[in-house]
Amino acid sequence: MDSRYAYAVGKIRAREVRLLDFHKLISILEAESVEAALKSLADTDYAEGLAEIKGEDDFDWHLSLQMERVYELISELTQDPELTDLFIVRNDFHNMKVAFKKKWGAVIDEKYYLVPTKVKREELLEAVETGIFDRLPPLFAGALQRMGTVYSSEKNFQLVDTTLDKIYLSHCLGVSRQAKCEFLENFFSIQIDLANIRTFLRLKEMGKGRDYLEKCLIPGGVLEKGDFLRLFAGSLESFLDILRFKDYYEIVKSGVEDWKRSGSFSHLEKLFDDHLLSFVKKAKYITFGIEPLIGYLVAKETEVKNLRTIMVGKFNRLSQEIIKERLRESYVGIHRA
Repeated sequence: MDSRYAYAVGKIRAREVRLLDFHKLISILEAESVEAALKSLADTDYAEGLAEIKGEDDFDWHLSLQMERVYELISELTQDPELTDLFIVRNDFHNMKVAFKKKWGAVIDEKYYLVPTKVKREELLEAVETGIFDRLPPLFAGALQRMGTVYSSEKNFQLVDTTLDKIYLSHCLGVSRQAKCEFLENFFSIQIDLANIRTFLRLKEMGKGRDYLEKCLIPGGVLEKGDFLRLFAGSLESFLDILRFKDYYEIVKSGVEDWKRSGSFSHLEKLFDDHLLSFVKKAKYITFGIEPLIGYLVAKETEVKNLRTIMVGKFNRLSQEIIKERLRESYVGIHRA
């Protein structure tokens, strides 16, 4: 228990009561029209600026603005910025991927860049374009140098993305351990396991070799690197067997079954998000400490993801059933049947 966070946790608890539960999300989903769905947000934290929303891009910008405010709140309340900043640094790493793909010919819309960041977007773009990194923090400079090396060797954007994920999550785990923050250490260790499972399945689908997998695996998870490598040439059933007594067994089993049926990893990604949120919910029962701040931040990220899923679906006239299947669990209140 960390008494330095007494005031901060009080502020967070006051905001948690305004988080949208699953019942509220369903009521937005079941609104008769886009206009009615937007109107149903009038009594929530998303009320300001709703009248200006005319299309999908407007709503996306609206959600991004809301998340900026959440990051600002967490930055104001934290006593350990080196820990809470890890969630902002994640945006920098995302933007590196986007900028790198743009450099190599991809058509990139401005909306794909995330805020807030530790490095100004203009500085990052200039560094990616010129290959001059000396104005960037060492973490980012090293990551960009590694991206260039990997792409020069492999000409594979997926491996570049995986390399960046490896650098980012290894950094987060190291910072959490150095700060002796068990909650975040476990949080990032789970993320590493889920990233390794995702990589294992995707590379099997692509027919890549064991050496390729070894380059992509991230150290620091609960699952042993050796198990991934040993089972890579085997069946998916043998891989599931090693997870049987792990927390991931049911979600991976369900996700793989859906993948085989649909050819899509979207259900597995949803289950991964739900699993991570179920861990984060432990923060609701911690009286004082950084944990409630992280819990609220992740809760808002999940809430924004759900609202984006609902409204993009409604703008594009998807069926309610399809949209509902894509929704993540909520941090508060009742959940799906």
